[in-house]
Amino acid sequence: MDRIQTLENPAAGIAPMSVLGFGCSAMGGRTSRKDSLAALGAAFDAGINFFDTARSYGHGQSEGLLGEFLAGRRDRAVVCTKFGLLPSVQGSWKQRLKPLAQQAIKVFPKLRSAARRQAGAQFVSGQFSLENLRSSFETSLRELRTDYVDMLLLHAAPVSVLAQDDLLEAMERLVEQGKVRMAGISGESEVILRYFEQRPAALTTAQFALNASNMEMTSATRANADLLMVANHPYGGPMGASGGRSLIATLKASEDLSADLREKLDLEDPQVFPEVSLNCILKGTGVHAVIPAMMQLRHIHSNVSAVQNCRFSMEELALLRGRMQALAAAVETASA
Repeated sequence: MDRIQTLENPAAGIAPMSVLGFGCSAMGGRTSRKDSLAALGAAFDAGINFFDTARSYGHGQSEGLLGEFLAGRRDRAVVCTKFGLLPSVQGSWKQRLKPLAQQAIKVFPKLRSAARRQAGAQFVSGQFSLENLRSSFETSLRELRTDYVDMLLLHAAPVSVLAQDDLLEAMERLVEQGKVRMAGISGESEVILRYFEQRPAALTTAQFALNASNMEMTSATRANADLLMVANHPYGGPMGASGGRSLIATLKASEDLSADLREKLDLEDPQVFPEVSLNCILKGTGVHAVIPAMMQLRHIHSNVSAVQNCRFSMEELALLRGRMQALAAAVETASA
């Protein structure tokens, strides 16, 4: 199996970091302890050493599982965690019922939409007080079994946090104390664009969704390439994976593209979709790393191979980005 490439000097104080990040949101939630640890091991063996977690992930259990895995490996890992979105106090008893709920959904598939609606009630958002920063971060360090994290992000932050000078100063102090290597923000595109405009000195890294639905974001990421930027949900967005595949199918049928490029866009090859999705984000955009979903071994293999063995040139990827941006805008206009 290929081993993923790393960024040798992503930022001051950060160890060499893989361009693929392992998202830990499902660990302790949708994925069992055993399967979570197995996926972490497979990813690490493939050279993935960037792990993205949060206080809220896995009903509060994700950080603990990651900390367990990283015992003896911490110095070779880059860890990002977040605060401001907390697991609901109801999460513990709901977690015990999870196996029964999953079985019920298998028997009654229509329950799936109700389960997704309920998932939103399992978090308490907007917890950006100084006290929550302190208590949440102390819990994160304890769960992760470490005395520092590489990145600490404001989680799903609203624009208003950019005006919370006391909070930003407190995060900056954590950096000065060596408990955090980089402080930053995660949020919707509108929040990140405002962050790019204001560039508060305390926040030097950002995480946000980037996929076929919002490729226009790459004009802003290129202009802010001095920041450490991480993209998530590369296969998702409003259109979802099926929408992304539809865009590629439409591009394949575009007669104004070269025959060689259209031949490459053959979705019969299962690697085409991840190659286009991941490399349109990583190459020529200023984005340093991307976090796709990969709790299964086949997904880890596919994502690593997509980045290491991309069949598309930089010029082709730039062309595809522009075309996806135009098509996504046309779809949005038509559906408005």
